[in-house]
Amino acid sequence: MPSNNSTDTARASLGLSLLMLLSLGTLWGGITAMAKFVALAGVPALGYAFWQTAGAGIILLLACLASGRPPPMSAAHLRHYLVIGAIGSAIPTTNLFYALSNLSAGLVALVITTVPLFTYLLSLSVRLEGFDWRRAAGICLGFAGALLVLLPKGSLPSPEMIPFVVLAFLSPFFYSLTSVYAMKFHPPQMDSLHAATGMMVASSLMLLPAALATGGFHPLWRDFALVDGLIVLHMFLAALTFHMYFVLLRRTGPVYFSQVAFIVTLVAVGLGVVLFDERHSLWIWAALALVFAGVALVNWRHGAQSARGGATT
Repeated sequence: MPSNNSTDTARASLGLSLLMLLSLGTLWGGITAMAKFVALAGVPALGYAFWQTAGAGIILLLACLASGRPPPMSAAHLRHYLVIGAIGSAIPTTNLFYALSNLSAGLVALVITTVPLFTYLLSLSVRLEGFDWRRAAGICLGFAGALLVLLPKGSLPSPEMIPFVVLAFLSPFFYSLTSVYAMKFHPPQMDSLHAATGMMVASSLMLLPAALATGGFHPLWRDFALVDGLIVLHMFLAALTFHMYFVLLRRTGPVYFSQVAFIVTLVAVGLGVVLFDERHSLWIWAALALVFAGVALVNWRHGAQSARGGATT
């Protein structure tokens, strides 16, 4: 029988993990709405993604140096930074910003909700998770919801939006891939702050030449306006949220962590309605309900178990 102290510790760990999950989801949901505003202002996706990652990388690097813990720079660590920088930031973030320039914030948020479904499938493939029929049913429900977005006539405002929706699904796939990779191949002597710093810096170094080569670089200093101020704000929020991301990921594991997509979606859909007067068809609301039900089944058994298992942060 566990002692009162161990029970209290487990409850405190669960409570802290839940608080972090809610905070991170709320921040990311707000960032999604903010990114929609920046996209509507005409800022190129590559240029926006570069500034967000570069600013966050500098802030996080300064935090590492101020704490006297510079990021480890062995070959294994550099390789890890490059991989998570590419699949966890450069590719999915640019893709998400591009999607927001063509789709509503609410619809993009619905797509993000599929992160737990991809995460479980990927965790299953590398044996971080075991097979469970209830979770398999959740996967089927979630992807049935995705089909409700794409197939019925009248689901989307225009059939021309279908390719952009399909493209948008790449982002949750890559976010899920990053969570699983970071757990499976985490190098030694690297904490959450190091991982966030390495990811942001590596991502920005990839995005800069891409933005310059494609004409997508955004000169932040020219005619500084509200949208540029929001980009600067996003730098600080990205530094905070990606540090929280790695802390929570290591505390709870990729499947429990992926439930943050619930909160992101609820916040982003709500802000889309309030700020951008977005209206969605009944098909979209039905799709959202199916995806939520699927994610609930995927995480039903796993949540409390993972949240009770603390990890080094």
